[in-house]
Amino acid sequence: MGVSLLELFLEFMKIGFFMFGGGYGGIALLYKELVELHKWISDEEFIRILGIAESTPGPIAINSATYIGYKLGGIPGSILATLGVVIPPYLVILVIAMFLTEYMGTEAARVVFRGINAAVVALILYALVSVGRSVLLVKTPPYINFIPLGIFIVAFALLYFARLHPIYVILVSAGLSILVKIVLNI
Repeated sequence: MGVSLLELFLEFMKIGFFMFGGGYGGIALLYKELVELHKWISDEEFIRILGIAESTPGPIAINSATYIGYKLGGIPGSILATLGVVIPPYLVILVIAMFLTEYMGTEAARVVFRGINAAVVALILYALVSVGRSVLLVKTPPYINFIPLGIFIVAFALLYFARLHPIYVILVSAGLSILVKIVLNI
């Protein structure tokens, strides 16, 4: 792949500094940097990694960094990518705690965070569209991947309308996919 360990560390450090909104806000940033700009991983790999990172214990950003770092640089890459994504938020929180706590309730802070919060929503929407396109659409007719689309609709309904816990929705969705494979062999 040709990715140096230093390059991997610095890229994940950059991602870590701008991963506002937690892991879900960072999905757009991960996608843009790793899939679109650097082409270190493919769309399909990114979707697979997100599935693994989401279904394993721990924050999605750290899990993704660990997995991608390992894929690109083995154990040293895994360690460096994880450190790269963890160190920046740690430093930001440390600086806020040490120097900015008394200013967090000010009008200036409110204005800054209003902008950051709006950007986080945009990042999450961008991630939804990017990942959704990769999962729900295919390049050949009929252009819609109907099984994942059906599972998505069921999962969304269970989350939004039935207010089912996300863990159960993940389990139900995996079960539906297995059932479709067994019954329809697709």
